[in-house]
Amino acid sequence: MLFAPDGKRLVAVAASGAAHVIDLESWEVMETLKAHLPKPSPAAVALEKARRSEEKRDAKALSAEETPLRGDASRPARAADAGGPAVSHACASADGQWLAVVTTSSGRSGRREAGVHVYNLDALKLHASLPPPPGHRAWPPVSAAAFSADGVLALALRDNAVVAYDAERAKVAPWSAAAAADAETTNALASMPGQICALSFDPTPGSSVLLAQTPAAIARLDLAAEPRPGGGGGASRNGAKRGAPERAEKPSKRRRRSGAGGSHDGGGESALTHTSGGRVKMASLDDPCLFLGYFAPGRALMAERPWKEVLKRIPEPLYRHRFGT
Repeated sequence: MLFAPDGKRLVAVAASGAAHVIDLESWEVMETLKAHLPKPSPAAVALEKARRSEEKRDAKALSAEETPLRGDASRPARAADAGGPAVSHACASADGQWLAVVTTSSGRSGRREAGVHVYNLDALKLHASLPPPPGHRAWPPVSAAAFSADGVLALALRDNAVVAYDAERAKVAPWSAAAAADAETTNALASMPGQICALSFDPTPGSSVLLAQTPAAIARLDLAAEPRPGGGGGASRNGAKRGAPERAEKPSKRRRRSGAGGSHDGGGESALTHTSGGRVKMASLDDPCLFLGYFAPGRALMAERPWKEVLKRIPEPLYRHRFGT
């Protein structure tokens, strides 16, 4: 579920993948968005009816049996019950115009394909289905999504690659098109420990700063700075050679303490290290990062959980006395 930026509408995605747009003033469903889902065929409808009737027969049979281990409403688990959600991510733009819905593949036997679909919330209609990222024939799994203030949709892929789309034109943004050919930017994001699980844009008007978060690291990207095609990079802070992939300099404890917790401005120079010729700034974290996101222009909040708190919840080891020792 997500609220529209104006606070007057709520988008609730059902288990089937349909997105219900609810008017919070009248508490009525304004529209149910299903254009991102495949239309069921007559055979699929017949199979669904047969499955439901079979479930009802199983429920009656189980309720007739007095089995204390199962209960009346339980039934045996089946292979068809397992599977991922139809929609993995949904996000809305800051101006309340666009809604992005990320669908997942239903496997070889299903008809649903992975994709990213953009709806116009003003017209409550499908605006466009975005093409796959450069270098991909089909959409890979998406781990995070976020909208910028000017309608740029950023998506984090399974290999920590970040792609940006112009939602209105339904095309790849210039930064993303150039980043696909930039080895330094690609290697810098791929070297982040863990998988990107959250993206957040700076809400400052005209800003293109994007924060990417993994449980063990954070990265700052400026989508307004176009990467140099071919991966040719200038010298970095530590004097790396041109063309050679740079590794993120591990920040000292003092620098990590100054950047961890609380908030930091859009620059984050004290907490982030320069990589990829200054286009990507990355920092490793000592403690797991639970949340990272902008809450005001130029100000972001990061929540961490110290490892010492995690260790306190681990039960003490069990010591057993051995006879003869």
